[in-house]
Amino acid sequence: MGKLDGKVVIVTGAGRGIGKGIALHLAKEDAKVVVASRNKDTVDDVVRQIHDMKKSAVGVTVDVGNREQVNRMVERAVKAFGPVEVLVNVAQSWGSPNRHDLSPPETPLEEIPEEEWDHTFRTGLKGTLYGMTAVFPSMKEHRWGRIINFGSPLAMAGKARMAAYNITKEAIRSLSLTAAHEWAAYGITVNCILPAILTDSMKDHFQDQAVLEAFMKQLPMGRLGDPEKDAGGLVAFLASDDASYLTGLSIILDGGAAH
Repeated sequence: MGKLDGKVVIVTGAGRGIGKGIALHLAKEDAKVVVASRNKDTVDDVVRQIHDMKKSAVGVTVDVGNREQVNRMVERAVKAFGPVEVLVNVAQSWGSPNRHDLSPPETPLEEIPEEEWDHTFRTGLKGTLYGMTAVFPSMKEHRWGRIINFGSPLAMAGKARMAAYNITKEAIRSLSLTAAHEWAAYGITVNCILPAILTDSMKDHFQDQAVLEAFMKQLPMGRLGDPEKDAGGLVAFLASDDASYLTGLSIILDGGAAH
């Protein structure tokens, strides 16, 4: 029996990167996983990998910046497995709807176009909010729920030339703390993880492998985190009964780099 035996979990942004690693780890902990992302092919691939482990999963194609689609995602989860008990909000896009960069574009603050502000807020802050409000009624009714959102250590540090991304991620962190205070009375915990994880997005950000390796050598542990082991392991803990008294936290998952 796994740490999350039978728990119904939605992971957004689960088609690749951190979200994919989390979805795979939670499946190994015996959760019933709803794999949600924009790209059907990547969703189907992650579901197949979970089924190959003889674990439970269904896939949903969703634009988290669209409230109706998010509501349908939750309805699909309930139809497949029952009431949603854990929501993991990883999905976040940047740039513009017509671009699919793996990492946030670096643009001077004064030059960021209106469409980039709007797209980043819609898919990040609003997407997180839409998911939270969609699962809240059921969690409130059952007096139990776990919500895990994702911020960024770069945003917390105010990294230059990434204003739209930074502000959105910090807003998600503030949203998480506010919800933790408001929803604690219903047995719902809300926490925010700020990860430094080695993903395709991170590799794209550094572009050159040698530069990436030099960067990792400067870190206390000499490496970036693993999507499944490190991010997935922390999410599994926060989603479990073991973390019932932890809420409103911003957890920097970076191997000590920011401390």
